[in-house]
Amino acid sequence: MLMSPNEPAVLTVRQTLTAELYARGALLAEQELSPTGRPSVRAAACAGGAALSASTCPLSLREYGTMWIPLLFMAAFAAAGCWMFFVQPRRRSAERGREFASAPVLGLQTELAFYRDFVILRSECEEIQSYWTEFSACFETDELAAAVGSGERRLLLVDKSGLSGQERQALSAFLENTFASGYRRIERKGGKAP
Repeated sequence: MLMSPNEPAVLTVRQTLTAELYARGALLAEQELSPTGRPSVRAAACAGGAALSASTCPLSLREYGTMWIPLLFMAAFAAAGCWMFFVQPRRRSAERGREFASAPVLGLQTELAFYRDFVILRSECEEIQSYWTEFSACFETDELAAAVGSGERRLLLVDKSGLSGQERQALSAFLENTFASGYRRIERKGGKAP
């Protein structure tokens, strides 16, 4: 049973999530929560393994008369790095798309009412009240905001495309104040969306 709020909502947003937006938000949260979640970090670790393998070639040649073993390890690390940088992000995005398709309630039009202590999500099938203490971090880009939590909704996504400039500023200020050190604004780098 939901508590009836004593104060008016700071901001109310109506949205309908798409599979693409859900996948982008979920991947953003995964990548920002752990440094090893980023494809570039994983690929760089593999490149380091390839470089280390290549550096043992002279030793292998001197001791065993062959360089095949370090070269095989170098090739394996290079192949793993390419797979982690190019293939794995697409596979993870497809997994999030399947996750979205398996939960039809995620694609319903939802009203999000933001209050000082909690957020209320209302759709035709559910009504959820989640306290901000249930969320550990919030990441925001120009397109979306993603709060990561442990309650009924482990991922709270806000599509900012339908918001006015004033609503975007109000949402950003509210999330920054609510999450304090758990809030991070992600800027685009190189013109690519996160």
